[in-house]
Amino acid sequence: WVAAKREPDWNTVREGAWYPVLRGGATRVVLDVPGGAVALPKEAVETRPTRPRHFTAVYRAQFEYNPAEGTKEDLGRVYAVCPQCASRLKLPPVPPVTVRCRKCRYEEAVAWWETG
Repeated sequence: WVAAKREPDWNTVREGAWYPVLRGGATRVVLDVPGGAVALPKEAVETRPTRPRHFTAVYRAQFEYNPAEGTKEDLGRVYAVCPQCASRLKLPPVPPVTVRCRKCRYEEAVAWWETG
């Protein structure tokens, strides 16, 4: 399983979402994403042997472009990604220990200890 460390230019691969690896080489990995396979440089992803149980906390850089800014879809600067369905969740001002996905109803802790 692989998660992008930062949002690439491709619309199909999202930061914090976990995807199965179809194959890997010396410098690239090919991911199984909705819509087809996508190849990424190995340094752009984090690799794990199994899908994580915890929600991934994603921090948008302070001056990073936010395409949803000012709309109801705006997730803010820090949001969580569901490990089961890859949905993004807006977090309240006081970050919770656990969250529940609105889409698939999965409930688990947010992996705050993994954020840098």
